[in-house]
Amino acid sequence: MQRRIMILASLLLFGTVAHAARPEAVFKLESYRKTVAVHATVNGHDGLFLLDTAGGITLLSPSFAKAAGCKPWGRLSGFRMMGDRLDAPRCDNVDFHMDGQVLRAPVTLVFDVASLVARDAKPVAGSIALDLFAGKTITVDLPGRRLIIESPSSLQQRIAVARELPVLLSREVQGHALAASIGVSTPNGMLWFELDTGNGGTLLVSRPYAALFGLDPAIEGPQQADFPVAAGLRATGAAFTPDMILDGNLGMPFLRDKVITLDLQSGRLWIAQGKL
Repeated sequence: MQRRIMILASLLLFGTVAHAARPEAVFKLESYRKTVAVHATVNGHDGLFLLDTAGGITLLSPSFAKAAGCKPWGRLSGFRMMGDRLDAPRCDNVDFHMDGQVLRAPVTLVFDVASLVARDAKPVAGSIALDLFAGKTITVDLPGRRLIIESPSSLQQRIAVARELPVLLSREVQGHALAASIGVSTPNGMLWFELDTGNGGTLLVSRPYAALFGLDPAIEGPQQADFPVAAGLRATGAAFTPDMILDGNLGMPFLRDKVITLDLQSGRLWIAQGKL
């Protein structure tokens, strides 16, 4: 009898812990070429959106914006990582419905995302960036193909098996955009590499820093890179050394087997090694 009571107590305790560690929401990510995408509904219209952690600001394609009843107005201006300026109209207060959750983008950019991907790619309704989750803590589980909004208790469980690394949050486009860069130490000082789920196939190191990572800045085409991001974490794969306005960019060659947790309120980052 006593043993039965102890088993029952253990089951009740386990259930309480499991419930307490439940995240706020879990969204399914699907593979899109070499990147990932997520479904969302805006004003009753379903669309497939790229998940672009380096995008800065959430985008709606012109055709999807029209179907969803958005009348673009004004103009937002920013710079892409190669230094080219981007100007596009905006739609404000756009509600994204995702598996019973409603996430509001105070400002979105109306821009043809098709110009950023291959011509033969499956059409997308836009792209979702970190700005849609401002103030929240999210986990991008790439090997598990999940996007998670953490609760305080699920966050504690998550980071117990992850490593905290330096992160820099940037808010460009007059504070509307939101992106995250990880600190990478070099003999000369700290550099900041954007975490970019929208970059499916490359690692990018700005030309002035190429030699610090064993790369030749004079080579225009791809080079094989293999350099430490942090102790026990290496970036390997095809790399380019463009004359970009960022220090660097870590795409899917680095991210594809990682579980990345971002506290977008206090500016903290944890990474765990996942399994493909």
